[in-house]
Amino acid sequence: MARGVVLAGLALAPVCIGFAGGEACPGTQPGEAARLAAYVAKKYHVPPEAGLRVERVEPVGDACYHKVTFRGDGALGAYQLILYASPDFRFLSSDVLDTRRDPWEEEQEAARKAMAELLEGEYAARGSVDAPVTVVVFSDFQCPYCKRLEGLLEVEPMLKPGGEARLVFRHMPLAQHDWAMRAAEAAACAGFQSVGAFWAMHDALFAGQEGLTAGNVDGKVREMAARIPGLDVATFGVCMERQMSLGAVIRDRELGTRLGVTGTPAVFVNGRQVDGIRDAAGLHAALAGGCGAAGRCGGLARSLVIGGMENADPVAAR
Repeated sequence: MARGVVLAGLALAPVCIGFAGGEACPGTQPGEAARLAAYVAKKYHVPPEAGLRVERVEPVGDACYHKVTFRGDGALGAYQLILYASPDFRFLSSDVLDTRRDPWEEEQEAARKAMAELLEGEYAARGSVDAPVTVVVFSDFQCPYCKRLEGLLEVEPMLKPGGEARLVFRHMPLAQHDWAMRAAEAAACAGFQSVGAFWAMHDALFAGQEGLTAGNVDGKVREMAARIPGLDVATFGVCMERQMSLGAVIRDRELGTRLGVTGTPAVFVNGRQVDGIRDAAGLHAALAGGCGAAGRCGGLARSLVIGGMENADPVAAR
């Protein structure tokens, strides 16, 4: 029986192809992976030093389409690119749409998978783990738009103590920012001592953003650390000197890259990436939308009118 599948995107016209189920699916031919990697590198002008290669090829359902994962090395570290290939590996697309699956159910499944990845490992968070809404922010302490978003998060009612949303912070220092990585390491080093110390360093870094430079960041973060109650400054200094938190920052950045983060700030609400948050009302609407149609949140979340919080400038730089 023919099964409807649509290949869409990547400058290809959408192609609907019927596949007769039950026939044997063709496998990859010798040299196929190298040919695909060479094509994609040439198509998207990937520099040779990135070493783009096919990491794995997986079947998509029972329709003989293939999910092809490419891997390369870029300015933000290792990255992945996922494309879908037709049964004969001739056509590539950024997505494959199964017309026999409900789109809403697919979105729900994708959000659940993303949420599971976003909450893997160690991270700084505030709010109840039982909150119906979890907002994950990938941020860069040198990014002015991230500082602006932080101001909106601070006044968001759903993120207040006892509110209906939980905030998770993930590091995403961008390569073009010359002190962002050291700032992220400082926040992570503080976080190794306590969650409270992380948030205190987080707040201090954003508050002092304009005065930080690549030349003074190490000295400045030590001054900030000395003002954090309960933080062991000597232990913090050793952590910074030995770059003991670098691995944690890189893991966050690699997670963001896998999930398609290309700029900061990047906001995920219950596993769905939310773009275009411009002001407090927009942030509140995004968080309230995470409550779902079943109305898992109370009246505070459903009220989308917040007086006196609007900021006309866009928060996210895409």
